Amino acid sequence: PYTTPLAASLPPTWTLAQVHLSSSYTGWGTSNLQKDAAELSKCVAYFRGIKTGKIVLMGHSTGCQDIIEYLTGTGHASRAKIDGGILQGPVSDRQAIEGGLDPALYAGSCETAKAMVEAGDGDEILPSKTMKSFFGPAPVSAKRWLSLASPDHDGDDDFFSSDLSDERFMKTFGALPRDIPLCVLHSGSDEYVDPKMDKDGLIRKWIEVAKNGEGRIDEVHSGVLEGATHNLKGASEEVMAGLVKKVLGFLERLQGAQANL
Repeated sequence: PYTTPLAASLPPTWTLAQVHLSSSYTGWGTSNLQKDAAELSKCVAYFRGIKTGKIVLMGHSTGCQDIIEYLTGTGHASRAKIDGGILQGPVSDRQAIEGGLDPALYAGSCETAKAMVEAGDGDEILPSKTMKSFFGPAPVSAKRWLSLASPDHDGDDDFFSSDLSDERFMKTFGALPRDIPLCVLHSGSDEYVDPKMDKDGLIRKWIEVAKNGEGRIDEVHSGVLEGATHNLKGASEEVMAGLVKKVLGFLERLQGAQANL
């Protein structure tokens, strides 16, 4: 919902383009982050060919994982260069699943998915009854389910869980490129996050991990958007304006004083 007010608020030096990947909509559960990153790289390369200036990727939900994968995953050095990234709603799918599914159902779904992967059927669709259609109408492969929900905390999509070790975070936030800063925006009333979770504390942890590596997270404009839902659906004008203000602030610093981020 925020793309329209954001586009309307951007200064004339910026343009907003919303890309649709093959994983968009119901394709999400049968894709993977590597495929998303490869397609995003083609999009960035395309825009590099028709425009000049900086390019920033802004991702929502799984789009946040896509940006981390883009910058730190296998083959990241060969991807088209971006100048910054904005993570909006960086939620842990595993912790959302753990909190939303009956424990026995969660354990059973992971066992079924593991058995399918071990049998060579990882790309087949996980029966909806095993996960109670947790992700709505989108079919989810056994491999993608484990990537999201692995109880071993080693899923390919598991970047943002609050219980991950510092060693795991060093492979993502700690491996960010020094010259590509991030802005991290958590939603204060995110329906997929335990309300008891210290979102501010988690962001501060990511900032420190990035500092221990070579990465940079904008400490001024990153933070929690109080009152915001996961994708800001139904957000008040005040909440929506808060997101736009933080994004514009990040872009302004990126444009004019990148070295001071």
